[in-house]
Amino acid sequence: MLYLQIGMEGQNLEYSRTAALASLARIDPGYPPSNVAEVLGRSENERLLEYVHAESFTHLFPGQMPATPVQFLTDLNEELRGSSAIHLWTMIPLCKYRCHFCQFPIMVLSHDAGAAGAATRRWVDANMAEALLWLRAVPRLREAPVAEFCLYGGTPSVLPPEELERLTGFYLENFNMAGAVLRTEGTPDSLDSGTLRVLYELGYRALTYGCQTFDDELLRLAGRRHTGAQSGDAIRKAREIGFSRVDGDLIYGLPGHSVDRFLDDVATMLRLGFDTIVAIKLHLQSFNEVDYAVDNIAPTAWESPAVRARVEERGHRWPSLGEQYQMRELAVRMLADNDRVEHPTTYFQDPRTGPELWRALNLDQSLQVPEIGIGLGCYAWSKRSEAHTLSDPRAYLAKLSAGEIPFGDISRMSDHDREARAIRMALSTCQPLSDSVHRSRFDGRSLFDPPRVHTFESLEARQLLTSDSSDGTIQLTRNGATLVEAIMNVEAW
Repeated sequence: MLYLQIGMEGQNLEYSRTAALASLARIDPGYPPSNVAEVLGRSENERLLEYVHAESFTHLFPGQMPATPVQFLTDLNEELRGSSAIHLWTMIPLCKYRCHFCQFPIMVLSHDAGAAGAATRRWVDANMAEALLWLRAVPRLREAPVAEFCLYGGTPSVLPPEELERLTGFYLENFNMAGAVLRTEGTPDSLDSGTLRVLYELGYRALTYGCQTFDDELLRLAGRRHTGAQSGDAIRKAREIGFSRVDGDLIYGLPGHSVDRFLDDVATMLRLGFDTIVAIKLHLQSFNEVDYAVDNIAPTAWESPAVRARVEERGHRWPSLGEQYQMRELAVRMLADNDRVEHPTTYFQDPRTGPELWRALNLDQSLQVPEIGIGLGCYAWSKRSEAHTLSDPRAYLAKLSAGEIPFGDISRMSDHDREARAIRMALSTCQPLSDSVHRSRFDGRSLFDPPRVHTFESLEARQLLTSDSSDGTIQLTRNGATLVEAIMNVEAW
């Protein structure tokens, strides 16, 4: 099996323990090695090392049994019978430009105003057409209480005011949004004062800014068309207008990144007062090769080994695994010193505002409520099944024209897989797992029953978690939290 390595060679290589260990050993000499580097170097953690060296990444937990649209929709409708909340999100796949790391199924708007306007109308129309199909196919969906509605992309903030109003009004009218938090996202150059005011007037109170970095050189290298200063201006404008929470994303491991540069970004986010600071590692393996919530049909610029090699030839070295884990661990220490709590993995919350609601709804052990994603390349799930919509724009629109929800892959879960998924999701929150909660959800079965107790025992022996059967809790260690994505995906559940 070929894996993607972004070390010195900048090319696709078959997994090699020697190469992976060399990448771990390559560190910034101005800082101590990461703690997790020593953990990954142990032979008993070989599969974890192989996973992180592959640049794999996933947020999904698919079933093992192929399913039909009818089976999925029936499962969802049945689960909504007793659901107290759902997470509803929708995607507008339009951007003004494409970043070199972006793996989402987006289309770049034309510079011609007429063509761009037609594209925004076409994709808002398509989104609402798909939503109506969902409402017809899942009768209980119209009344299910939406806890958080997320307008995502792409860059939904590129929509003109009249299209933002039309799309938001449609969802407010057709879904049970009475108690919902409305969230949207955008780039610092698209969420200007005028757009922010329009969104606020429409009821949006939560924002996610894709800052990525405040370093202007790295922004240009990544294909971004805003500056670090614009990112700072954007949050200040949002606060002045009245948004109750503003969350922001950072990426570490960009070409040319150093530990100092990334820590400067984290310090800037803290100074600006973002409610959530998302610190996510750059991943270059295609989403099409792993299970992720949104697929793409075209490779990103940086997926290409030749492009990565040219970037490095221009003097922008790709950080090693050792350097990336230094960035992560030192950032976590800085964030903890400022009372930030990791919940879930990579999301560092201000405890005064708490976790982003949609993430808690999806992952918290006591929640894990149904999720419905509407739009090109989206994802939806209930406890027994999950479904992707198509990410190819032509195929997606053709299915819509035929009056069908444009489903792609659909799968169902056995009882064993359903329980395993709940455990893996809960682990990803970096919060303690409760045996009593698990028992209440799964007919009295315990986290400490075979076979999964053997996995927990193995992880505890490797100092990646701690367990206490007397009070019924399981908790990741600091190293376990760093490696939780790999733990979820390579251990036996």
